[in-house]
Amino acid sequence: MNKPNHKSAGLNRRDFIRVGAAGATGMALAGVGALPAAAAGQTKLLPRRRYGRTGLQISALVGASDWNPDVIPLAVQAGVNYWHKAQNWTAATMPEAIKSQPREAYYLEVVVDRVGGDNKTGHIDEEQHYQFVKQAVARSGVGYYDVFKFHFGYHSIAEARTNPGIVNAFNRLKKEGLVKHLCISQHHYKEINGDMAFDIVAYLMDHSPFEAAQFFHTYGDQKEISDIIALAKQKDFGTIAMKSMRGVGRAATDVKFQSLLADPRYKGSPPATAMVKWLLSNPNLTAAVIATKNFDQLQENLAAARAATMSCHDRQALDLLAAFNKGQTCLLCSACVTRCPEEIAIADILRYERYALDYHELSRARAEYKTLTKNGTACIACGDCLPACNADINILAKLKEVHNLLG
Repeated sequence: MNKPNHKSAGLNRRDFIRVGAAGATGMALAGVGALPAAAAGQTKLLPRRRYGRTGLQISALVGASDWNPDVIPLAVQAGVNYWHKAQNWTAATMPEAIKSQPREAYYLEVVVDRVGGDNKTGHIDEEQHYQFVKQAVARSGVGYYDVFKFHFGYHSIAEARTNPGIVNAFNRLKKEGLVKHLCISQHHYKEINGDMAFDIVAYLMDHSPFEAAQFFHTYGDQKEISDIIALAKQKDFGTIAMKSMRGVGRAATDVKFQSLLADPRYKGSPPATAMVKWLLSNPNLTAAVIATKNFDQLQENLAAARAATMSCHDRQALDLLAAFNKGQTCLLCSACVTRCPEEIAIADILRYERYALDYHELSRARAEYKTLTKNGTACIACGDCLPACNADINILAKLKEVHNLLG
């Protein structure tokens, strides 16, 4: 979790409380000139970038429907104009700060999951996806969703090539004016003999109507991820990074790490802030979606996104975090799963560990872990996975640790 920072650019906590959520929203609609004297000259709207072939100019930080409702007025005031998983809002629960704006001032995304199972066992069903979005539009009263996003994505290039259900559902909805753009949130599927996210996304750029993709991306990632982001920029294909804060939450509560971070060389560069700057200093990446729990975390992320320029202190802070992560925090690359004779979803298990230790969402992590067909106890300690780990994790010991935490 980000450390509290009451001096970030923009509305501070005292000003926000004084004017209230409605006041902050009003300021967002009226323009920067309406800000109170205490904030005048401090507020700078988030940068916006073209979201690939969609043509949408979206905020460098993407908002999400699971954000704390109290921070959303400030996010709107700061210029957040794209909202992930907006189907979770109904007409009654959609934040006033968003819906009080002209409809063309913000972009809403509806995500569509497989049916009849989870992201691995479920299937694509054109009619059910079509009906799901129609019903979501009716519940929300928003008129349409700007982006139709296939959640978790295809299992393989072969499935993307031969199964038209998602594209057909999108085309029907687009014809009725209920959606406008087609995007994907792509995971790796090596553990079920599928393909890696970057290979699937590369295929979609040239062989499909998809216009943008969201995928895992963090500091120290595989070169293939950076390469696909650069290729996407060349081909005008939008990109959003997710699951970026690798190890940030657990480092924030680690006494040894915090003592190292206290060194003057890292002053002003907490890892979370440095991570946001690192992400957005990449001109090829469109945006990032980052879990945001509270006011201080949002303020810190906003300030970093506005800066979007890394200093040597930021780089050193990320190198310190990378050293902390080595051997304990998964990159979610899935390289290990192809070596596992028991076909254990190792990357998923360690993703759930992230939910528990980095996002502090233990209940969610335990619920996800409970759905696994094979959990950490299925490991036979053969060690076949170890040479493949890009993070030098002792996977055999780690699976036991995670099972003790989540099982």
